[in-house]
Amino acid sequence: MTLDLSFLSPRLDKATAPVRPVNVYDILRDGWRETRVDMTLLFFLDPTERHGLGSIVIDALLRALDGAPVISKNGISAVPFDADSNLGSEAWEIATQVEFIDVYAVNRELGIAIILENKIGHDLVNPLDRYAERALKDDEITTVLVAVLAPERRTARGDMNLWLSRALTYQELSTQIKSSPDLVEHLLSPSDRDQVRSLELLQQFFEARMGGVTVSDLQKEADRLNEWRDLVQEHEDAINAFYEARRRANRLIRDRSKRLDSLLGERIAELDLAIGWESHSGSNTEAWNAYLFTEIDWTIELKFTTDPARPAIYVYDYEGRTYKNETTTTLGLEWTASDEEIANAFIVRATAIIDRVRAERADAAFTRHASPLETAE
Repeated sequence: MTLDLSFLSPRLDKATAPVRPVNVYDILRDGWRETRVDMTLLFFLDPTERHGLGSIVIDALLRALDGAPVISKNGISAVPFDADSNLGSEAWEIATQVEFIDVYAVNRELGIAIILENKIGHDLVNPLDRYAERALKDDEITTVLVAVLAPERRTARGDMNLWLSRALTYQELSTQIKSSPDLVEHLLSPSDRDQVRSLELLQQFFEARMGGVTVSDLQKEADRLNEWRDLVQEHEDAINAFYEARRRANRLIRDRSKRLDSLLGERIAELDLAIGWESHSGSNTEAWNAYLFTEIDWTIELKFTTDPARPAIYVYDYEGRTYKNETTTTLGLEWTASDEEIANAFIVRATAIIDRVRAERADAAFTRHASPLETAE
């Protein structure tokens, strides 16, 4: 069957809006990546960084948390946080991704730990109690605050709300920063090029976080929307046929993956290796049989895909269930290969991966335990 793909050819006019100022986060298209935002927060919250702003940003965060309940071993307490008595210190240690905490700020001189959960487009479903426990275990910390920072106010789900000192918005943090008299002095007379660049980056950061000010041309947007609706109506049959063809192609890979399930299980059983977890599922473009080999804590997947950017049949492996140290390799077979050929080829590849991981672990263990003299030799 030849599909009518003419609906892909028409050129749609682009609805325009007033040009926004150049923003590095827009250019890199990283504005929605929480890890990138975490790194920017780490830079500006650290008073010792090259931005030359001292404690302006961390103090702004403290002021935004003024009066918020301090976290105890049972969650929020009746003790309010007093920001004014803790401003101006540069003894802060800022880190990201500390036991899954987005931003972890500690000041041992003041005895304060701030757990900052950064959210862009996700719900607040994090284990805030575990994060707080991490800080409460530190004998030098007497004041623990748990906050969430997002474009709009977020609430925690269920009991986790008992572990949230305060929900902040980027607008609120920006307002606190701009209210600092020291910031005005830096803006009027920056000390060096690093400070000039840092001040501009800080402005762009909050522009990206808060979305900036946009004015839409509603008539052009209406024209584009109506053009799209007319196009869909004109090519409705072709579009439906396209989606039906895609559904059938995806059904092919799901059916074959399911058919190989028991055969792969038999072959893997012959390896006499424990399987701690397995998954037999799929997505819109892929179907997989995945196995976690507990002896080496490594997952190996046999994947079928309709995505033309990948081989139709390939192997995907990674550490544990973390998707770290991943590799992707073609299985070297076409779709016309028999189920037996595919299963056997997968076992050969899986065995090679297992041997590789074992060898890497052995080399790493030898390096750790070798004496300095042996290492030098």
